[in-house]
Amino acid sequence: MKKSTYLIIALFLTSLFAQVRLVADEPGKEVALVTSVSGAVTLRTGEAEAALKIGTRLRTGDVVNVKEGSAALVFLTGEYLALSAGESLTVGEDRASCTISSGAATRGLGPDDGMTVAADGVDAGQDDDFWQSQLASVSGIRADAEVIAVSPRLTVSDPNPLFCWFDTDTTAGPVERSYTLILRDAHYETIAERTVRGKTGMLATFRFEQMPKGFEAAARKHYSWTILPEGGQPKKGILDAVFVYVDDGGLADAHAHAAGLQRMLELGSIDETSFHMLLSRYYLDERERLFADAIPHLRILASTDAGSAYARQELAHMFLRFGNQVSTLAPRILTPTVRLGSE
Repeated sequence: MKKSTYLIIALFLTSLFAQVRLVADEPGKEVALVTSVSGAVTLRTGEAEAALKIGTRLRTGDVVNVKEGSAALVFLTGEYLALSAGESLTVGEDRASCTISSGAATRGLGPDDGMTVAADGVDAGQDDDFWQSQLASVSGIRADAEVIAVSPRLTVSDPNPLFCWFDTDTTAGPVERSYTLILRDAHYETIAERTVRGKTGMLATFRFEQMPKGFEAAARKHYSWTILPEGGQPKKGILDAVFVYVDDGGLADAHAHAAGLQRMLELGSIDETSFHMLLSRYYLDERERLFADAIPHLRILASTDAGSAYARQELAHMFLRFGNQVSTLAPRILTPTVRLGSE
């Protein structure tokens, strides 16, 4: 009888300890996003410590230690915080419960620490979350397409969008070629036809110095475009990639958000890397769905050592959301063999 009782107690305690261990091992709640890293900065999660990278999602219990240089982050409540050399941040459930250490002194975060950059918070996304591919082209899946019109697609707010394409023909290596970019309005009238240059195996880009006559960056205006090898002939009607300007409210919000962050950058309130990170997060937010507008900022982040991996991952996710032939670039953009190029 006693043996049975002891056995039951032992099993109960074993089960209890196992449950406590599982709870202790569960990752903390995401509360912040790293927007800038410069110098020697580490992240300690539990017993593990590693170099901190741009785009890292901070969880409760994480410790950010700035040994040299600086770091910046944005809480999901929309508050920006910069850390200097010698400072160490212990992440709490919210900004008010975080603590910061400098030397022998440890204190909580007060109203003078940081500033608000997004009234509705900053979308950090979900870990390893790949969105459903979306059909963004009227031409159907073109397995034979060698030159892919990547962006703009879907909704945009940029009055002068960045046109991006990718030439999959890399048999000769990264060679520069001429292409024809064609832009049409909602009535299928060609309003621009330009010869542009780009390299194979690279996300090539072009931006009009002045948008052509007949182009209006106004609410709900539709356009389509394509990119062809030099000498190629476009089909009639709607072209491969279609984009539309958001409604009046969306345009006003997007322009106001960008202008506010630009002003903070000019005043020195936020650093340049955080500026591009915050804008890319805003445009990638599923509530805004201005994915194409994020590309210029992701490309700038990709040019930094700390931001390269983050930018590639976000571009790959974006290409899946664009859908169609663009989604074929998603796995390739994650590898170092596909370069992102520069404006």
